[in-house]
Amino acid sequence: MNKIATLMIAVALASSPFAAVAQDAKATTSTSTSTDAMASGSVNYGSLISSLNAGKMADLGTYTPTSKVSCVKVSTLKGDASADLKALDNALSKNAAQVASLKTSIEGNADLKTKLETSSCPIDKIVAVTTEADGSFTVFVDDRS
Repeated sequence: MNKIATLMIAVALASSPFAAVAQDAKATTSTSTSTDAMASGSVNYGSLISSLNAGKMADLGTYTPTSKVSCVKVSTLKGDASADLKALDNALSKNAAQVASLKTSIEGNADLKTKLETSSCPIDKIVAVTTEADGSFTVFVDDRS
């Protein structure tokens, strides 16, 4: 059942673009180092792997100092870690250039870099950034080593 649900989520995420959404002018600034922003349970290995394999990351140009950013550690993702970690490693290997480019983009965005550094979200461990429907950003951090 878990595998079917993971597959369904992965397919749904792969077919929907992670497009940036305009920020609400009254948005609040908050940073979380947990999965609070994704409490619905949609943060799993499948969603991260699909994001990587789709080759689409968040448009960091839409980030503002009032943007909400949630840091999600790989170790907290739902799913079968023993099986899913191999798939994640394959996706990371396949998309290494994209991940490196993402880190370069983060380094070039002073406001985002500062927010990540002050929220214990190490830039060198970031593997993906997605934009959620509400315009917030989810930052995936590989904390395995």
